[in-house]
Amino acid sequence: MSVDLHKGERSRWWGLIVEENLRRGKTRWWGARLLGEHYGAHANAVQAPQPLVHRHRPALPRTVRHQRIHREESGFPALNTGTSGAAYPARFVVRELVWDSGKR
Repeated sequence: MSVDLHKGERSRWWGLIVEENLRRGKTRWWGARLLGEHYGAHANAVQAPQPLVHRHRPALPRTVRHQRIHREESGFPALNTGTSGAAYPARFVVRELVWDSGKR
């Protein structure tokens, strides 16, 4: 169900997702986890993950030596550098929920 807001914008359910670069040995892949949900306008949903970005502790690197967080329209890309100097990118994004097979 959508609720009309100002200027035709509608409230919707948004997923707050972290997409992380993971590694086992020499193999790397992208993994995603749902950090939370937000109901409201897109402009508000994009700001909602900002506190989560600063509190998030990535799976890799185990010890973050340097972290850079940027902002873009759909979320916050981050680059985490470990003590070994290896860089692990992560992306905190807001995506509209269009279907959910579970109960609300």
